[in-house]
Amino acid sequence: DIWITSKIAPGRVKNYDDCLLATDRILNELGVDYLDMLLIHTPKLGKEPTVELWKCLIEEKRLGQVKVIGVSNFNQGEIEDIADATGGEMPEANEIQQHPWSTESWKQLARWQSESNIATIAYTSLGGSRFHRSETGNADWPPVVTELAQKYGATEAQILLKWALQRGIAVIPGSGSEKHIVENLQLPKIEMLNSELVDIESAGPPVEWWDSKRGPQKYLDEEAHLPWTKRKNG
Repeated sequence: DIWITSKIAPGRVKNYDDCLLATDRILNELGVDYLDMLLIHTPKLGKEPTVELWKCLIEEKRLGQVKVIGVSNFNQGEIEDIADATGGEMPEANEIQQHPWSTESWKQLARWQSESNIATIAYTSLGGSRFHRSETGNADWPPVVTELAQKYGATEAQILLKWALQRGIAVIPGSGSEKHIVENLQLPKIEMLNSELVDIESAGPPVEWWDSKRGPQKYLDEEAHLPWTKRKNG
């Protein structure tokens, strides 16, 4: 099966009517009758315009144009605000940066989402393209990740993906390498101990994880708490 997800980009789509037109354009360009999931890419427009975009997604779902609606890069306060403004209509998913070395505040958001029946979808689960320098694999994994990979007959990347899945987090690893795409899809049927998951988290991020200049976190810890503030990285 093919699952199609698209996003509304608030940099170009700024109100309810724009959002309706954008959704129609996405469907026409893809040549499909509906999207499996549609997300608002960022809360950067601020509260009132974002509420209008959220109302648009609710309407598109009602019309059958979209099956699942959600957001991306939102914190708890922002999710609660758009839900409060639409009669309690909560997003079904929130796509955020989430990996073993995410800050505790962003991990807490993932736990709250699980309790609130909001799926957490993780991007940069494997550190991003900057971390993976070549096909031969020069990634500088923490020793504990390599040790667990050897123990379970897996690759280090597969151990990281399993960490997320065992934490109840969906993953969407990307790659331009057929070898890595197959590796990501063919995860071994293993179940790590909870203590091993904690060991991974305690190891600290590898060198140059996600971004060598900006560090391993796309967003600061406080950005998980303060709704509608300007994000450091958009």
